[in-house]
Amino acid sequence: MTRLARSAGGLSVMLLFATVVAGCGPAPVSPPPSPTTTRTIGPLSQVPPYAGAPAVRDPLPSAVLAGHPCATALTPPQVTQVLRIEAIGSPDRTEPAGPTCQWEDPVTARTVRVVYATTYRQGLSAVYPSRSAEEGGVWRELTVGGFPAVATTQDAQWYCTVTVGLADDAAVGVSLIGRVGDTRDVCAATGKAAELVVTSLRKQVGR
Repeated sequence: MTRLARSAGGLSVMLLFATVVAGCGPAPVSPPPSPTTTRTIGPLSQVPPYAGAPAVRDPLPSAVLAGHPCATALTPPQVTQVLRIEAIGSPDRTEPAGPTCQWEDPVTARTVRVVYATTYRQGLSAVYPSRSAEEGGVWRELTVGGFPAVATTQDAQWYCTVTVGLADDAAVGVSLIGRVGDTRDVCAATGKAAELVVTSLRKQVGR
């Protein structure tokens, strides 16, 4: 697949935030891409894992993403831990990747966003292969709660998305928009938020 085709695939599913993030620091140049629907999701006939994505050795059952993230992704204390304020989750019904919830600080507009990527069933393969040097930004492989994950962003000081493969064909995406505290690497903070989400999902299935 050509780089132009991959870019076109990504642009078709970018998240579109209706408001500009306010508060400290500059507004992001562009919003974070929707997890598991970035540059390309690949031919839907392909069976994940593919494109270099690792297999998930101890997957969670598919039922773990059957609920809505507003109810099952983060507990109120976990939201407070991430944003440092209390916030109520709000569903985003415009997200094509799957059920989506976001919690926002009404003063600074800092936001944590969780997507259960159940529409395309491509799992972590959707964010592979890795970015080339020409594409720039951050593309970083991680381990989150024992699962393979990838952090992606074009501006690590302002927003980041961590996509976690819960099974070969299932993933959850966690995004942070806006700095929280004095961190200069939002991807590091996003990884910690993703750990909390994985902890919540594990508890649902007794893991």
